[in-house]
Amino acid sequence: MIARAHSHWVATAVVTWVAITLGLAIYGYHYPRTHTVYDVYELASRRWWAGEDLYLDSSQGYYRYSPLFAVGITPFALLPDSWGNALWRVFNCLIYVAGIACWARRALPGRQTATQIAALLLLVLPLSLQSLQNAQANLLMLGAVLLALSAAADERWSSSAGWLALATLIKGYPLALAGILIVLYPRRFTWRFAAALAVGLLLPFAAQSPAVVAGNYASWFTHLSDSTSIMRERLRSIDHLFALYGQPLTPRTFLLLQLSAGLVVLGLCALHMRLVRDQRDRLAMTFLLFTAWVALFGPATESCTYVVIAPAVAWLILDSFVESASWASRLVLIASLVLMGPIGTDVVGQTVRNFANEHGCKPIGALLFLSILLLRLGQPHRHETSEITSANAFATKAAA
Repeated sequence: MIARAHSHWVATAVVTWVAITLGLAIYGYHYPRTHTVYDVYELASRRWWAGEDLYLDSSQGYYRYSPLFAVGITPFALLPDSWGNALWRVFNCLIYVAGIACWARRALPGRQTATQIAALLLLVLPLSLQSLQNAQANLLMLGAVLLALSAAADERWSSSAGWLALATLIKGYPLALAGILIVLYPRRFTWRFAAALAVGLLLPFAAQSPAVVAGNYASWFTHLSDSTSIMRERLRSIDHLFALYGQPLTPRTFLLLQLSAGLVVLGLCALHMRLVRDQRDRLAMTFLLFTAWVALFGPATESCTYVVIAPAVAWLILDSFVESASWASRLVLIASLVLMGPIGTDVVGQTVRNFANEHGCKPIGALLFLSILLLRLGQPHRHETSEITSANAFATKAAA
């Protein structure tokens, strides 16, 4: 019975993800310029090879990534729009799923069974569907972050630095996670990350003239400094919550809040490292605190940015059942997942979606997630070493 429950969950996860990936690829092939940001990436790649500025506004929208990403997207941009969009979506999904599976198997505390990994892959979906539909590079970035943490858990620090440098050159905010790892593991991580980041920054010089590359780097840094004012109405960090409830924060105040929250996260990570010995437990808490900071205090947190917290909240929900946590904490975590994900989308209908967004559902959900996370801080992860755990009972009940 237990074996059948295991196979049921694994088969469900595989079929679901294969169906989603193929469905997205087919949609991207037939509608290459609908519900997608791939056209922004494709245009940037073509501008790069034409020696133009990547960061000029266009009808497709702003390009926000590094010159290296524009070079890396070239194999897709060379294809016809339909094929480029379809294959980009497949590639994006594969890296994302590989990152989650590897992180679950190699970087999370305890021994994660195939059933637990399958359940995790299903639980990330409510917060991932928006980025999946839009073909957001957030998925590639997050996959790289998770692969970096998996390598760090195995003490493969050069590989970890390479993956995290790649993530940073897609989106800037993984630099905050790199900063935490630099403080926690100064000798093992610092010089490797600096070297990997330098290589990533220098590679575009091999693909264009120095003047074009230098000009695009200048435009990129200007664009990053303006990122908090571009499309301000889309931002969903904690300052959005203050504005909704009549207490708007000035940009300077929010900047100070961001920096203060970042220092608190760093201190909590250092404290947790002193309280627990397990490397996986340390890295898991570091990632969870980082994702909470990104959601609540990130400089350009939009709805799609909440995909970063998807693996974190999914694992906490799963672990709350494996560890037989209180139903109160389980319900808070499930509520946080719903608030950050489905309730703010068209899945629940326009009326409910608008009401939820008008009252700050996403940052409220992130605050609920953070509350549970703080309660767990400093508590070493307790897990069963035998094959038959409470996870088996959970899988058996779900399959019944």
